Amino acid sequence: MSEARRQLAGAVLAAGGRLDGSGPEATAARIDRCARWYRRAGVGDGDLVLLTGLSPDGLLAAVVACWSIGAAAWVTPRAPEGVRTCAATFVATAEGTVQPTAPRRDEPTGPVPEALALVHETSGSTGEPKLARRSVDSLLAEHVGYREGLRLDATDTVRVPVPVAHSFGSGVAIGALLSGCRLDIRPFSTPASVAADLDRGSATKLAVTPALLGLLTRTGRRGDNRPRAILAGAGLVPDGLDAACVARFGVPVTRGYGSSETGGILIGPQGLGRPIPSVEIVQPEVGACGELVVRTGTPVLGHADEPVRTSLRWDTGDIVERDASGQVRFVERKPGALRANGKFLDTGPVRAALGAVEGVDEVAFVVLPRAGRTEFEDVFAVVAGSRVDRKSAERALHSTTTDDFAPRLRIVDELPRTGLGKLDRTALTEGITGDG
Repeated sequence: MSEARRQLAGAVLAAGGRLDGSGPEATAARIDRCARWYRRAGVGDGDLVLLTGLSPDGLLAAVVACWSIGAAAWVTPRAPEGVRTCAATFVATAEGTVQPTAPRRDEPTGPVPEALALVHETSGSTGEPKLARRSVDSLLAEHVGYREGLRLDATDTVRVPVPVAHSFGSGVAIGALLSGCRLDIRPFSTPASVAADLDRGSATKLAVTPALLGLLTRTGRRGDNRPRAILAGAGLVPDGLDAACVARFGVPVTRGYGSSETGGILIGPQGLGRPIPSVEIVQPEVGACGELVVRTGTPVLGHADEPVRTSLRWDTGDIVERDASGQVRFVERKPGALRANGKFLDTGPVRAALGAVEGVDEVAFVVLPRAGRTEFEDVFAVVAGSRVDRKSAERALHSTTTDDFAPRLRIVDELPRTGLGKLDRTALTEGITGDG
C-alpha cells in the first residue's frame, strides 16, 4: 500500500538533488542513514512520523527517508513540547532520535491513507491552523509547476530561506530536489546575506515571501551576478515590488499562489500567476469576478480531522478577477462565517464598519473560551493601526453588533505575523489572553 511513497523517494534520489553543500552521493547516503535509524526503531508501511525540532536540511532528509520505508511524514515548525502527537505513530526530534508515541497495539494508529505523503499545518491566517494532508500525486504535480515556472534544472542552486515545514517552503524545496537542483535552505538571517548569495552567484534561483523580497531590494550590491528567477509566494506582491526587484536584481518577480491544502497551483509573472499543468480554473469565468475555484489533477485530501476527500474541486476562499486574457488578480478574501457558541456568525458588517474607521489598517477576529466559564465562547474583534481612536472604533463596532454577535474590541499597533508574513493566530491569541 505504500509503494507510491517509496517511488516518490526513489524519484528524489534518481534526480540527483543535493542538500546544501553535499553532492548527490552524500545526500543519498544521509537519507539512507536516516531511513536505517527509523527502520530499526520500528517505522514501516503505513506509519506517520512527526518530525519536529530538526534542522531544515535534516527535516528534508527525514521526509525522504520516511517515504523510502513506506511511511508518511508530518512536518511542523513547532517545538516538540508544543505539538500534540496523538495523530502520529512515531516522533523524531533529531536525525538519529525516533520513538513511538505510545506502546504499539495489535491495531496501530496507521495505516495512513494510501495516497498520503506529507502532513503540514495550514498557515492559520484565516482560522486556527489545521493539519492538511498532501498526496504523493499532488507533490509530483506541484513539482512540475515549479520546474516549468522557474525553469529548474540540475545546474541551479535554489535558495529557500523560508521555513520548509510550511507549504510554500516545502513545495519549492521538494520540487528543486525532484529537478536535480542543489538546494540551499539556510534560514533567513539578514537581508544583506541572502542578497549576497545572488550577487555572488552562489544561488541562481530564489524563493521568498513578498515581505522578505521587499527587504532584499533595499540592499546594496556585493557582486556582479544576477539570479535567473525570483519567486515570491505565500503572500500578495504589492505594487512597486516588481519594479524594485528588476532595479536591484535584474529580473522581474515570478508570482506563486496556492493553498496549504493544495500546494502551489498558480505561477507566473503577473497577478496570481497562471494554473500549473495539472490545475484548471472552474470559476470565475474569463471576464468575471468571483471566488477562485479550481479542479486539480489529483484529489485534495483535506484536513487530518475529517474523512479523506476524493473530490478534485477546491474552493480557495479568495475573490479574484479574471480578465479577458485569462489573467487572475486577487480582489479580497471571501468574508468568512465565524463559528462561536454553536452558531455561524457573519463578520462582514463588523469588518466593514471597523475597516472604515480612520487609522485602521487591518481587522481580525478571534474566538476564545470565556475565562472561568469555558462552556461559553467570546469573540474578539482585533483592530490594527497605530493611529486608531478608541472611541471611534467603539462607535463603529456598536453600530453593527446584534444580540447574537457583539464582539469585544482590542486595538493593537499591528497584527503579529509568522515567518511567512501571514497572520500568527497563536501569538494573537496569547496577546489577548495576556491582556485578560
